[in-house]
Amino acid sequence: MEYTLKDIYADCAEIKRKKPYDHVNEEIAKRIGSEYRTLPTYEKGLYEEVFKRHYSLHDNELLKCRWTQYKKHLEGRVFAPFQFPDVRDLHFYNCAIRFLPSESIHRRTKYGFKLKPGPGVDDFGQMPIPQELIIKRF
Repeated sequence: MEYTLKDIYADCAEIKRKKPYDHVNEEIAKRIGSEYRTLPTYEKGLYEEVFKRHYSLHDNELLKCRWTQYKKHLEGRVFAPFQFPDVRDLHFYNCAIRFLPSESIHRRTKYGFKLKPGPGVDDFGQMPIPQELIIKRF
């Protein structure tokens, strides 16, 4: 059974998203100050402390609710392999970089060691005539 994100997290709709509580008390300031020796890293440590406190499952009720709903509906999810775009499919067209996989040279078929005797036509036009047949005609 497939679920959409609205269906999965419908139980968490009544919980409101809270802003990070960034007030520092003396205990946090002493702990951050004792771990760092320079002042610029104190600000970084303060930011990390607020970040850890805000996004922990222990303190954040919305995150806790959504995590339990995610685990509950895990077996109903459809897993698909990742499809990463190839860098060779990016082309410069009309003064902009565009993703055009149909125009990539590396996707064309290669005729090396695959030539059939005689002329023929394929997806890209006339197939080349092998050199051996050209020599035999003289």
